[in-house]
Order: sequence, then structure tokens, then C-alpha cells
Amino acid sequence: MKTSSLALLAVVTVAAAAGPAVGVVIDREFHESFDVEEGHRLTVEHGDGDVTITPWDKDVIDVEVIYHAELTSIGFGDAPDFSVEFKQTEDGVFVTGYETSPDRVDIFRSIKKRQYTYTISAPSYVALTLRGDDGDIEIEGWRGDVSIDLDDGDVTLGDILNESTRVSFQDGDVEIAGLEGELTLSGDDGDIDLSAVKAPYVRIALQDGDVDIEDLEGDIEIDIDDGDITLDDLASERVELRGQDGSIDVGLLKTERLDLDISTDDGGIEVVVDAAQSFEFLITMDDGDVEVALPGVTGFSTAEHRVRGTYGAGDGRVRIRTADGSVVVRTAD
Repeated sequence: MKTSSLALLAVVTVAAAAGPAVGVVIDREFHESFDVEEGHRLTVEHGDGDVTITPWDKDVIDVEVIYHAELTSIGFGDAPDFSVEFKQTEDGVFVTGYETSPDRVDIFRSIKKRQYTYTISAPSYVALTLRGDDGDIEIEGWRGDVSIDLDDGDVTLGDILNESTRVSFQDGDVEIAGLEGELTLSGDDGDIDLSAVKAPYVRIALQDGDVDIEDLEGDIEIDIDDGDITLDDLASERVELRGQDGSIDVGLLKTERLDLDISTDDGGIEVVVDAAQSFEFLITMDDGDVEVALPGVTGFSTAEHRVRGTYGAGDGRVRIRTADGSVVVRTAD
């Protein structure tokens, strides 16, 4: 108790020496435009700001940054501020926003209100690299490659047609409606929601959160620790799903040759296939029930912890492994 009292007294003494609380209002607005052409890249270091990028038909990148903050501060040195650095090179434009207080020591700081936005218009052929801490990102109608690294914040993409889209995040949700091109998503905490995706390959790695996909064409690989996987209207020849805790539900459209591999520890698995699909199947489990509702299965056999058989001509392959949880494999109603 004596130690805590002394620590509190020290904080009060330092705060008193620093002077009274100071209310700070920061209003900054920046606007720059750059001529660009095919092959150029836009790199934005946006800190905690929200980013909105929309295409237009001009060969110009137009950037508007608005920063407004109201805060109370007790400390030593210059008041906090905000600035943006713009730079153009032969192959790209660089935008870096940063909050400044280089010589300041804060004993206490409280932000009452903050508005921090990047509004960008650019030709859709420009490749994008976005790196931020906190803040949401929204991109619509893009044709250049997209690379996003974000700590906390949501990512919303729509009508993306390019060679590659990559999103890496810590906490936040990712929503993509309409995408053609290779897609890679990796995150710690947050949900992933995809629809109308056509990709040669989709790779998803997630720690905690749910993955929900509807209407996807292309090979897909998902690795998730805690969370549910729900896939519907999936037109994929190669599907690889790995989970720890959570259910896995897969609805498959007919493809030329199905190669499905699912492995999980805990959680139920349901696979719904087109009646015209054909494959050999092998299901292994430690504990749990297995239901195979496929008409006309041949070579059906059951043994301890194993169920196998052939559906149709057996052109494809289905492998399911689970420790605990029920497994259902059936045709669509």
C-alpha cells in the first residue's frame, strides 16, 4: 500500500510540474495530384486513417487527406500535430501520413474526437500498396494489383479484376463482393465474407473467425484454427480445408474432377455434392457418426474409424479426417 501511494504521489508531482491540461485542436487538410500511366503504383502509409479509393478515367492520381482531432494533453514539449509527405518517382506515387510530436513527453493524453480520412481517385490500372494501423479500407472497381497490410480495421472490396489481390490483417473483417484474379487472405481475428469470386487460386489463413463464401469458381485452400467454414455454390476441382474447432459445411457444384481434402479436430462436417459428380471417398474419424447418403455407392465398406466407397465412376477423390464430430456426405436435395 505504501508503494502504491508513493507511485501515485510521483505521478501527481510530475503532472503538476508539467503544467495544467491543455486542450488541443488539430485541423489539417492536404490535396495533391500526380500524372501517372500504365505500370505505376500508388503506395499509401495511412496510419489510423480510413481510406476510400475509387476509379476514374483520368491519368491522374488525386489524393485528399483530412485530419481533425480534439484532445486533452498534459506533458512537456511541442503540441502534437499531423502532416502528410507526398513523393513521386519514375514508377509510382508515395503518400505517407504521420502524427508528429517529436520532442514531446506526455503524462496524460485523451482523444475526444478524431476524423482521419484519405479520399483517392485514380485510374484503375494503378497497382495499390496500402499499409496502415487502424482504419477501414474501401476499394471499388479496381483493375490493378492490390496489396493491403492492416492491423485493426475492416477491408471492403468490390468489382476487382486483376492478377493478384493480397490482404493481411490482425483484427477486423474482410468483405469481397465480385473479384477475378488470384486471392490471398491472412489474418488473426475477424470474419471473411466472399461472394462472386472467380480465381485460379484462393488461399485463406485465419486464426479466429468465420469464413463464409458463396459463388466461387477456382481452387481453394483454407487453414483456420477457431471458427466455422461455410462454402456454398463452390465450383472447384481442388478444395483443401483444414480446421481445429468449428463446423465445416461445403456445397459443391459439378466439376470435371473433384479433389476434396478436409481435416479437422472438433466440429461437424457436411459435404453436399452434385448428383452427377463421381469420386472415391475415404472418411476416417476417432469419435463421431458418419452418414453417407449417396445413391448407388459401390465398394462400400466400414471398419473401425474408417468408411470408404465409390460414387459414380470414381473419377475424383474425397478425403475427410476428423477427431471428434459427425460427418455427413450427401447429394443436393
